Amino acid sequence: MPDLLRLDAAALVLVGREVVTIPDAALANPTPCDGWTVLDLVRHMNSEHERVSALARGALPADAAGDQDPRDDFALIAARWVATLEQAGPQITVPKVGGEVLTREVTAVHFVDMLVHRWDLARALERPYAAPDVLTRAALPIARKITRPGSGLNGPGGVYRPPLPEDPALDPVDNLAALLGRDPRWRPAPEPRA
Repeated sequence: MPDLLRLDAAALVLVGREVVTIPDAALANPTPCDGWTVLDLVRHMNSEHERVSALARGALPADAAGDQDPRDDFALIAARWVATLEQAGPQITVPKVGGEVLTREVTAVHFVDMLVHRWDLARALERPYAAPDVLTRAALPIARKITRPGSGLNGPGGVYRPPLPEDPALDPVDNLAALLGRDPRWRPAPEPRA
């Protein structure tokens, strides 16, 4: 397994640990992804993984079951994603882009995305977040590259909001979140007092 795919698989394992421990009561919690709940975020990850994996296998993507608990399938879907990338040729079809993208680029963007989605979940669940240094050291240069001015991934029509400035006083994962347009200091709104 190439190094970049190994990093992506490690990020997926970290996200998977968050997903399987989401309590039922937290599924409706807001996340740093504007307008998305925890449940929305897990469904999003599952559906995007399944869509790309199905297209790479030459199959039609199946619609996700609306009543099914996405926590139950996350590990299997993530494993299918890794297997898809491991067997993919030099390019892979990405529906959001509307065409083929270098598999290496898809893997790099996905790796960063998964670290930040884990950050999204940890913030939404008010849990501590620590990512191994080896992952953040590899992810930060990728995040800087994919969100630089002129990138099609951020800004109008992109998948991310414009990047926010990095802050050396923050944890590297908070800076990853900032580069993908999240407020690195985001916290859930406090419950109103009765």
